[in-house]
This record gives sequence, C-alpha cells and structure tokens, in this order.
Amino acid sequence: MEAIYQGTISCKAIIEEAKSEPIALYVDPLKKTKDIAYIIAIAKQKKIPVLYKTRKELDALASSKSHGGIVLKARPRSLPTLSTLSKKEGMLFYVEGVEDPYNLGSICRTLYAAGCNLLILPKRDWTNAYSTILKASAGAFERLEIAMASEKEVVAYLQEHQIPLYCAYRNNALSMASFSYEKTNCIAIGGALRGLSRTILEASDQNLYIEYGREFRNALDSASAVAVFAFDELSKEKKNENQSRKTS
Repeated sequence: MEAIYQGTISCKAIIEEAKSEPIALYVDPLKKTKDIAYIIAIAKQKKIPVLYKTRKELDALASSKSHGGIVLKARPRSLPTLSTLSKKEGMLFYVEGVEDPYNLGSICRTLYAAGCNLLILPKRDWTNAYSTILKASAGAFERLEIAMASEKEVVAYLQEHQIPLYCAYRNNALSMASFSYEKTNCIAIGGALRGLSRTILEASDQNLYIEYGREFRNALDSASAVAVFAFDELSKEKKNENQSRKTS
C-alpha cells in the first residue's frame, strides 16, 4: 500500500528514520528553504528519486494546498508485534482506548519528547491514518519505537523481562507525586471512559494516581494523562542525575 505524506516535518522524519519505504519525493522547484534543501540532499543520498512538480501538480498529488512545497510517496512502516522485540530499557508506555488518530499523534509527540523508549498499543490497523498521525505527532510517530500487543502479550513481555508495571488507576494507589520509578518500567494508561482492562490491572505492580489541584471527579483524557506521567518520570530522572553529579 502506498500513501502520500506532505510537509517538511513528515517527509524528513520518514526519510531519516527509514522505518517506512520511501518511493519518490516531489518538490516545488520554487521553494528554496534550508529544510527542503536538506531533505532533497538526504533523499538523494539514500537514492530516493527526487521529482520536481509545479505547485498545481503538488496540490493535486497531496489533495491539499498545505503541503509547503514538498510531498513524499511511501509505503507505511509496519508496526512489529511486542513478542518479536528484545528487552527495552528506560521509560515504556502501554496505552489503551485511543480511537482518534490526532490523539495518538499527540501521545507520540509527548512520549518522544519525554524520552520514552517504547510505546505499546493494542492490536489495530492504523495504516489508513498514518499520514494524519504523523502530522499530528510532528514526525514523532515515525521516530518513536512502537509495538502492537494483546493484553496477555503485554503482561507476558513485562514478566519475562522483569519490568515493573505501573497502572494509572485510583484503587489501592499511591500518589504519583511522591512515587519513585524504577529505572526501567512500563506505565499503563487507559481511556477516559473505559479505563484499563482487567488483565492489565491484575498484573499491576503498583497503581498510581494524579493529584488534582481541586475537587474534580473526572479522569483526564489519555493524551493529558500520558503527558503528566511521562514528564513526571523525566523530571525525577533529571533530578536524580543532578543529585548524583553533585555528590560525585
């Protein structure tokens, strides 16, 4: 299956990461920016055909006028199953209940920025939404390590590699604010409506909750919860690193 990607951020991410299979790069010869020049250079370096098209031709190819003068045709990346991966170190996330590609894009952007090393998603075919996810993620969807798994496969992988599972769930939970994360761990976030599945909750090593600033009995949406947990872990990691430098 071939897909069309547009804009410098998406095109650059696909060509740099080489997870997808670029077929041809189409460029407006009148667009002479540093970003486009760089993308053309790496495309040629990787022997990806570079074809020059008029603005009107690019509009038709992209079915849009917001491509910024650059369009890439590529075969989308194939997301591996979790069981095929070796042990991942550091920050891992498992996220359930995401239905909207814009939300998934936002989650990928956040996790990549926070230093997450693996995002695990329930098995689902997102292929037709890749272009939307990539654009919403500012290219992070292509750069982030992502794997698909059933609930049982997630539990089996974490147990096999002795990776603790922390669930965003209020029952028998500790406050995230005072919690110390293991160096390698997996945080599980459920959808705002259905939450996490029973299989995941039963495998939890520790449930955690986000302290609110006022009385509010509704859950955060998945993208917001992911951001809070990811950057809480990152900030604590940075704090520990700074303290280690001071004592060494």
